[in-house]
Order: sequence, then C-alpha cells, then structure tokens
Amino acid sequence: MRAFRFRAQAALDLRTRQLEDAQRELARVQDVRDAARRRVADADEAVARAREEASEAQRSPGDASRLEWYRVWMIRLTHERTAYASTLAARDQDVARAAAACLRAQQRRESLERFREKAHRTHAAAQQSAETKTIDELATRRFSRNRNQGFGIRDQGHADPESRIPNPSQRSIA
Repeated sequence: MRAFRFRAQAALDLRTRQLEDAQRELARVQDVRDAARRRVADADEAVARAREEASEAQRSPGDASRLEWYRVWMIRLTHERTAYASTLAARDQDVARAAAACLRAQQRRESLERFREKAHRTHAAAQQSAETKTIDELATRRFSRNRNQGFGIRDQGHADPESRIPNPSQRSIA
C-alpha cells in the first residue's frame, strides 16, 4: 500500500503560515501597546513630580507668576497623560483584534490538523486491514497446500505446522 499523503497539505501549510503571521502581528501590536503603557506610566510620574515641585514652590517665597507657571505645566502634563491614555486604550483594542485574529487562525489550522489526523488514522486502518488480509490469504494458501500434500497438522501427529517431515504412516511404499 502507498505511503500516507495528505491531499490538503498545501492548505495546512498555508494555515500554518497564516497563524505564524498572526502571531507575529500580535507580538508587534503588544510591543506597541507596551510602549504606550510605558508612556502613560512616565506621564504619571511626570505629573507627580510636577505636583511635588509646585507644592515645594508654594512653600518657598516667590512671585505668583512662578506658581502660575507650575499650574500651566501640570495642566499640560495632565493633557499629555490623557492623550497617552487614549492611545493606550486604542492599542489595547488593537491587541484584542490581533489576539482574535490569531485565535481564528489557530482554530483554522487545528481543524485541518484534525482532518489530517483522521485521514491518517483511516489510512493506517486500511493499511492494517490490507496487511491482515494478505497474511490471512497466505495462511489459507499454506494450509490448503499442506492439506493437499498430506502434511496437515492432524495427519502429522505433532503441532508444528512448519514441519515438512511426512507422517510415516502416510508414506506409500513403492
């Protein structure tokens, strides 16, 4: 019997490449999201530092313009942090979409793999059946040949079917 050949192997290879592409895209989008998350964390730290410096400026003697400068600076930093947070939310959505695409690609590949495994099991069963049939045919032929030649197991008086020594009672003296 011929060796197993999965006819949809090209489709399985394509699905595997699509899954790998989806995984690479997911990793890329996660890196972008992580960078956005770091920008938000950095902005949070900048806002906290600005508040500390503004608090320190209020405690020390100085003019009101300096306090106004800190107030405007904190507003700018807060707006930047809000913009970074908005970008982070968009990147989170990108990650969710990429993860869903990766999951779909994985499901498609797994369905073809299940189909391949089923086809392989069917082929193996057919191969086993053909082998069993061949062995049964050989055994039947051997039994028939031995029976026709007078070398059957019952006639020999011993249990070795491979023995070619005829039973002396069956020999004809010529």
